[in-house]
Amino acid sequence: MKTTAVAARAVWSAVAGASLILLCLGLGQKLYVGSVPDAFTRDQAGNTLILAGAAAGFAAAGWSRYRGDRVWMTSLVAVPAVVIGGLNLVAGYSLLPHLSALVAVPLGLAGIIGGMTARLR
Repeated sequence: MKTTAVAARAVWSAVAGASLILLCLGLGQKLYVGSVPDAFTRDQAGNTLILAGAAAGFAAAGWSRYRGDRVWMTSLVAVPAVVIGGLNLVAGYSLLPHLSALVAVPLGLAGIIGGMTARLR
């Protein structure tokens, strides 16, 4: 494997990992129990983080397909952005995005690991 390919994989994995981190941070901002004095501000910050994480996830999935990764790897990288970002848009004030993250984040992590360890074509 060439040095530039290793560096490109490292940057790709950083972008894909950052998308998962942003999604989880956004969900953490939106999850609170009881009354919170700054609930609107927390929701707004959480929505912004989820939107940024979904955009980074879509960018990482597109880059994965451009690199020539297999379709299942690209799909797994895009799953958290589609599921968490989509459910946040449709049902943002429920627990559905949080519950879907229990399945979507490990799938995204599996896609990142698969993209890092796959051989170059």
